[in-house]
Amino acid sequence: MHVYSYDERTGGRIEACDIPADADAGQIAADISARLKAGESGGKSAILFTDIVGATPSNIAESLAGDKAVVVSGVNLPMVLTALCHLDEPFETLIDVVRKAGVASICPESA
Repeated sequence: MHVYSYDERTGGRIEACDIPADADAGQIAADISARLKAGESGGKSAILFTDIVGATPSNIAESLAGDKAVVVSGVNLPMVLTALCHLDEPFETLIDVVRKAGVASICPESA
């Protein structure tokens, strides 16, 4: 079963970055910053998804947020799939749609 059809543009638009527990946070931040600069296209250009607010990946992402990137923490799969499906939307619309998808996908377990 496929949850997302392959779009040849996706490979150049999305990256994952693992941050090992013993990693040098400053070096990781510098590496991600260089990737963000390489992908600059004017205006905000990246969503930095993190899992837990306050954890090392979140802290690194927050240090990079600003003119070129927005941090969205508490990521879940519907958020990522929504981002992929709406890559051609204006950036602010994309962020809004992604946040709404995250909230809408959190459902109480039925009794």
